Amino acid sequence: MARSENRSGREQQQNRRATKTDTAESTPLVSAKRGKFETLKDAKVEALIFARLMDYKAFVKEVEGEEPEDGAIISASLEMLLDADRGFERWAVEQRRKERQPEDKNTAHGHTRRATTNEAAGDSA
Repeated sequence: MARSENRSGREQQQNRRATKTDTAESTPLVSAKRGKFETLKDAKVEALIFARLMDYKAFVKEVEGEEPEDGAIISASLEMLLDADRGFERWAVEQRRKERQPEDKNTAHGHTRRATTNEAAGDSA
């Protein structure tokens, strides 16, 4: 009997874990409520992706009771893409680093190039 009791206990734990997983998997990654939006003019989406976008809107509405705007889903999708793209992240860090560096170290901050010791001494050799 002890084995069947252990087995049912394990089954209950597995069922509880499955329920938690199911709940997590059925929660939308996008909320109907997002921040400020900017407009993309003449943006087009592939037909298959557009169909999935409409399905996703229906999913969020069913789970949250409120339909998200297309822009909310697109924004969240782009956010995930940009966060996941390590090549882009390296490139962006490099761009920020370049922006912080002066273009020419000799003329940075309005300073002119310092004369070398020979130039200061009047040596034209």
